[in-house]
Amino acid sequence: MAQGLKDRFEKFLHEKNLLTDALSKIEAKTGVSRTYIALAAIAVIAIYLVIGYGASLLCNLIGFLYPAYIS
Repeated sequence: MAQGLKDRFEKFLHEKNLLTDALSKIEAKTGVSRTYIALAAIAVIAIYLVIGYGASLLCNLIGFLYPAYIS
């Protein structure tokens, strides 16, 4: 099960879109795998949502922008 999630995450990170284009540029400049960059960004956002100032605004933006991006 965990391997399946990891495979889906890797597949998503190598699809062609705006997010993965930015990740590939960062990966090329730093030499760090885009998987680790994405996981670090997710961790920072998750921690900020728990303890950060304006977390409700960020939560509302994610709740609005993510569905708009997917549709």
